[in-house]
Amino acid sequence: MSIRGIAHRGYPVKHPENTLSSFQAAVDLGYTYVELDVQLSKDGVPVVMHDYTVDRMSDHSGYVKDYTLAELQRMRIGTHERIPTLEETMKLLRGKLNVMVELKQAGDLYPGLEQKALDVLRQTNTFEQTIIISFDHFSIQRLRGLDADIRLGLTSSCSMPYVFPFLKETRCELLGVPMKMLTEQYASMIMEQGVEVGPWPVDTIADMEIIARQYPETLITTNELERWAAFYESHPELKRA
Repeated sequence: MSIRGIAHRGYPVKHPENTLSSFQAAVDLGYTYVELDVQLSKDGVPVVMHDYTVDRMSDHSGYVKDYTLAELQRMRIGTHERIPTLEETMKLLRGKLNVMVELKQAGDLYPGLEQKALDVLRQTNTFEQTIIISFDHFSIQRLRGLDADIRLGLTSSCSMPYVFPFLKETRCELLGVPMKMLTEQYASMIMEQGVEVGPWPVDTIADMEIIARQYPETLITTNELERWAAFYESHPELKRA
């Protein structure tokens, strides 16, 4: 591992997102983290898919939660990929890099998702290399209640100057921040709490230059893996952070 950054859903610019080939590309490029999204099938199996429906990514339509695992895995993603389970994904990534698992919980949409995800991490011996994040902060609260040791983080689509007591209470180590919302004030507030700043997405050279100049210590998320890798290698200030 040599490129400090989070590969967003693998390498979606070159491979179908959230597939085994996309995750392998992140491994091959030497990224320190890969991010993936987890939901439950109709029969309660954690599967890797971002959207709540299969419409955009597959040759079918409908909600992920309305299909059994067998039905989901018969769907075609791209030309030859399929929807992977969390278990087979973690087995592929075991021992290779850090894994950021985003739970696509939304209220009570997926009862038991948190425990099922934890069970998979334990069973695949990938618990130590994983951090779980979510936009649903109640889900993060439940996770901390279920397990005292799991690494946790929050992500958000806004700036949240009021969130710091919750970060401390749940012992979160990262806060995902939309790049457009990142300011020096907000970054300083987060880092003062001992929490890692996670700007997303950082895809353009212009945004990468802002990171190098103002926020070199942050842990960025990118879809442009090779672009960030080349930029990272040419900017020693990022390596020193």
